[in-house]
Amino acid sequence: MQRLPHKHFHMKHAAFLGCLSSFFICSQAQVLSTELSKEGVETNEPCITIDPLYPATQFLGSNNNLLFVSQDGGFTWSPKTSDPPEGFYGDPVVKISRNGTFYLCHLAKNKSEKWPAQFDRIVFERSTDGGQTFSSTGVGFNPGKVQDKPWVFVDEGRKSAYRDRIYLSWTEFDAYGSKSASDSSRIRVAWSENGGVSFETPVVISDTAGDAADDDFTLEGATLAAGKQGELFAVWAGKNAIWFDKSLDGGKTWGKDRIIARQEGGWNQAIQGLYRANSMPFIAADIKGGLYVIWGDARHGDLDVFYMYSADMGTTWTAPIRVNSDAKENGRDQYMPSIAVDAKTGEVYAMFYDRRNSQNNLFTDVYACTLKKDKVGPNVRLTNESFCVPSSKLFFGDYISIASAKGAVRGAYTIWDNEKLIVTVRVAMLDGKAFKKQKNTAGSVSLQVAQLVDSSQMLIHFNLPEARSCTVELFRGNQLSYKQLFDVLPQPENEVLLEEDKFAPGVYRLVLSFKGRKIEQDIYIEKR
Repeated sequence: MQRLPHKHFHMKHAAFLGCLSSFFICSQAQVLSTELSKEGVETNEPCITIDPLYPATQFLGSNNNLLFVSQDGGFTWSPKTSDPPEGFYGDPVVKISRNGTFYLCHLAKNKSEKWPAQFDRIVFERSTDGGQTFSSTGVGFNPGKVQDKPWVFVDEGRKSAYRDRIYLSWTEFDAYGSKSASDSSRIRVAWSENGGVSFETPVVISDTAGDAADDDFTLEGATLAAGKQGELFAVWAGKNAIWFDKSLDGGKTWGKDRIIARQEGGWNQAIQGLYRANSMPFIAADIKGGLYVIWGDARHGDLDVFYMYSADMGTTWTAPIRVNSDAKENGRDQYMPSIAVDAKTGEVYAMFYDRRNSQNNLFTDVYACTLKKDKVGPNVRLTNESFCVPSSKLFFGDYISIASAKGAVRGAYTIWDNEKLIVTVRVAMLDGKAFKKQKNTAGSVSLQVAQLVDSSQMLIHFNLPEARSCTVELFRGNQLSYKQLFDVLPQPENEVLLEEDKFAPGVYRLVLSFKGRKIEQDIYIEKR
């Protein structure tokens, strides 16, 4: 849930139309990505799922109540909005079951209450006609409490004693955002045995409480997974730690909470230039019953993504294993991971935001890889060009999402669209072979300019995978205002950071010269 009521952020200056522009040339090593709408749709916080039997059918939810269905494998998407009687505020989570039923859970928006009391229950919706119509039910209403950050899990194990049982996990607040010691947070779980028509009374599974501040000492981000026989496992974040618990009777009773990893710096992570970012944990079970828990923290100074593996239902775990393959302690952040298991092939996939290609730790990419017990596969770049968020007032949501079925892999993530000037969602389309060939690590030839609203700086980012040198020039009319020669490019992607107040207001021409070629684009610098 957002810490303040969400309002669309609009730039006040017409000059913003030139504040982030880009030029890129497609290279051979590309990952195909699709837009949810060619006209552009302003949204964030995507969750994606693939029909396990018919992978061409895919379902995506995004903030606040936008739903999208694809029947052609993700090439095109049909939009829909949801407006259940309980209301729809955000945090959408989606799942397509093995019988083709669409499941959706999200925050409520009680029209008789004000923010944040509006979030008085978790809303669960189901559709048996491919997402055309939904029926809904409220779960976890507790007078005076706030219900936040839900997740849905369906146990579809062939040998499970609880096959097809639907589980919901979430956080309950005594008083959302309260810093009073008398207010706290806890993790709740509910389940349904009739396809989500109704749910049993929720149980509290956390033995200790967190605070209610919606910060690092709050218990949040609870997700679930199941073993081969229906053993139920849960993880969540809070108090600078990753917590683990399990149930052997379908979620009715739970064991003693255990801290399985420290989360240095907590789950509420400060990302330069971004409104906020979370790296709460996700848990997944592979087809052999092995458990994976993925999260992000700052144990090496900058932010990295880590995972642990357990072969004995969580009794013992490997030491935390670093997922991102860039140099350790290099000052570049990786954050907001997601995880998925392909029930057919057995592959385990991870996806995360990554700033390894930005010397100033501001331009962002999305990477993915496979995980196998204690081995990380090659990091594969899903974005063909980096993007930069021009203002820290733009909300990107609290998670991104990866899904896989029968070898098809789809990654849904939020970007800043520097052509349509909106925060929106893209879907990367891959198959399992792409992760073995280690393609797309170089990205495309590109030139991008970000004029950062929070400062008076202009950041020029360029990617020249095959060039050894280049020249960056800035002209006002025929007059050369700036020039920098890179005799030897230290890496394919480089950046130039300029102070805009050193340039007179007006239109400039940016020229990038390399290997006898030029990329040019106009930039407008306004007086600040």
